[in-house]
Amino acid sequence: MTDWIEARLDEVCEIEYGTRVVRKLHAGTTYPVYGGGGATFYVDETNREDRMIVSRFAMSEECVRWVAGKFYLNDSGLTVITRNESALIQPYVDKYLLARSSDIYATARGTAQKNMDVPLFRRMPIRFPESVEEQKRIVSLIDDTSKKIGLAQVKTQSQIKVLAELRQSILNKAFDGGL
Repeated sequence: MTDWIEARLDEVCEIEYGTRVVRKLHAGTTYPVYGGGGATFYVDETNREDRMIVSRFAMSEECVRWVAGKFYLNDSGLTVITRNESALIQPYVDKYLLARSSDIYATARGTAQKNMDVPLFRRMPIRFPESVEEQKRIVSLIDDTSKKIGLAQVKTQSQIKVLAELRQSILNKAFDGGL
């Protein structure tokens, strides 16, 4: 059985803030700009690639999300990077943040528009196996399960569509004399 380590997030990871860009001054056509939510506009430079991002301003309960490919992270978001990949692997950090998104959202302050309490976020505990191999196994298990869930969701949506079409067909036949 592997031993587990518990540390503060800022003890084992770097917090990297996005950089402010404004559509009026920086708009382009190549890379989407992310911050507290989805892509808002495009610019012609990039500052992140394939990263888990965390909202800091105007937070919602979906404040942690994966962005694939090259993109630009605006100042309303941040990324968390492991300090020592030989002790704590980045994919484990990413999955951990995703699993803790409700805890991260709970660091938000404000009434109408919630903003992250960054010092509290930095002190958030992170728990991980001492063994990097065990971290990799956990990440692999999560990835495999997520793929299966995704396939099940696609299949379910397809079945819902077929059932809706069947219902409409029966309704049409019932009132057109076809039953």
